[in-house]
Amino acid sequence: MKTNFATSLLALLSASLLLGPTAGCQRHAFSGPTPTPAAAPAVRQLQFGYGSRYSGHRTTYTLQADGVLLTQAGIGLRPGTPVAALRVGPAQARAALRRFDALPDDSLGFEQPGQHYYFLEGYTEAGQSVHLAWGAADTTAPHCARVLYRQLNGLLPANL
Repeated sequence: MKTNFATSLLALLSASLLLGPTAGCQRHAFSGPTPTPAAAPAVRQLQFGYGSRYSGHRTTYTLQADGVLLTQAGIGLRPGTPVAALRVGPAQARAALRRFDALPDDSLGFEQPGQHYYFLEGYTEAGQSVHLAWGAADTTAPHCARVLYRQLNGLLPANL
């Protein structure tokens, strides 16, 4: 008799714990701000770099319109945590952004990374998202993207 009573009491207690908080509650509609898609950053910038899908290591350079060049390298990088900040000439930065804006429309979304890959990312002046990644053995990135990548690498100091 005690076993049945204890089992019944335990079942009743479990049911009240599970159903108690929801009894008499109504689900309220979400009244927070409407989520919006990610927008272009306030300071015009583009990112370029390279990485390895095998090891997860990635090196990212962020060139801003004012000539600030941010560098990040590591595994599992979090946005917004630059390792080093350098400066390039503002005229060079603006020229690089103009070349970035001049990429043909059919070259703005190329996704063919290999085990080791290179990338260009950012937003054009018109706000169009650009994401280019290449490195797969049997593919070649658009010529204009490869030329721009080499030019951007030319802005990097030799000690990086």
